[in-house]
Amino acid sequence: MSKYIADTSARSALEAAARYADRGGPVPFVWSGAQWTTPGGEWRDWPLIRRGMGEWLRGLVAGLDAEGGSAERRKSLRDAMHDHRFAALHTTDADDKAWHTERADALTRDLDALPAPANVAPSLIRELRTVASEIESASDTRASQLLSLASQFDAFRAPLNDPATWVRNLGAAPYGTHVRTSAVWEAFAAAEPVLARSLGTVTGKRAVFAAMDKRFGARRKLSGYEGWRGVSLDG
Repeated sequence: MSKYIADTSARSALEAAARYADRGGPVPFVWSGAQWTTPGGEWRDWPLIRRGMGEWLRGLVAGLDAEGGSAERRKSLRDAMHDHRFAALHTTDADDKAWHTERADALTRDLDALPAPANVAPSLIRELRTVASEIESASDTRASQLLSLASQFDAFRAPLNDPATWVRNLGAAPYGTHVRTSAVWEAFAAAEPVLARSLGTVTGKRAVFAAMDKRFGARRKLSGYEGWRGVSLDG
């Protein structure tokens, strides 16, 4: 028997975690394409990443468990609401009708406020607990493998930046300064390696160059090469 939970089971559990991630609070760390960072892009030590992700998964499991027990609460609220609606419909006393209607409306609001049941199988809940435990306490190799599985899901990935943001942060240079398209792409790829790899050369260049055209004017042939005037790549 394997020392650890099977990868197929772990992936299914992490897929469920990604599907219901909004019920576990903000994910503490996200995969940037090169490493795990805080959602704000800050680097942390590997032990902190392991502990943070393990604790987050445990919190999510606790929340899903609590939702699993909400079925009885939901039925109780629904039955009471129907009783008050029925009473309001059949009473002839105006004050009594108003009171039953008010109570039914309040119970309806309470019912609507309950989260929809996550409908996660008990076996997945158990597997999520195991995944959380392994991320926290298994070997570094195993924890890294599990987090690699998690990084396949959008809930655990950092959103891609817009290349136009990098272009907006470029400095201005004297108009006589000429910058080649190749130099711009190389500077972008060096400054945003994860984004450059994710976009790919063709799509990346198209996005970066369109943003350059918008800020610095349409590129033109300058001394035998295509580029822009007045751009400071060091700015």
